[in-house]
Amino acid sequence: MRGKPISQIKIARERIKILGELAIKRAKEGDIELANRYIYLARKIGMRYNVRLPKDLKRRYCKYCYKFLLPGKTSQHRMKHGILTVKCLNCNGIMRYPVKNKK
Repeated sequence: MRGKPISQIKIARERIKILGELAIKRAKEGDIELANRYIYLARKIGMRYNVRLPKDLKRRYCKYCYKFLLPGKTSQHRMKHGILTVKCLNCNGIMRYPVKNKK
């Protein structure tokens, strides 16, 4: 069994990046539903072409309900002891990310 051609994988990565940028832009404008749709499409492209989503985009959606996370509107961010805790306000899911100190 052969994988997808390299050219298709490159295009998929570009489209995922573009959809992520559009999701951020739409969420800041207040259109959360459209941002959710863009995240959904980016995830589908990633799954179809077996391409990982960029780290910054991965942390922009809930791991449980897959909704876009906008601090203050759809999520709550807290920092304590070098751990960033993100709580989704849609499903109350909690994600924790370690954060390195910049010294």
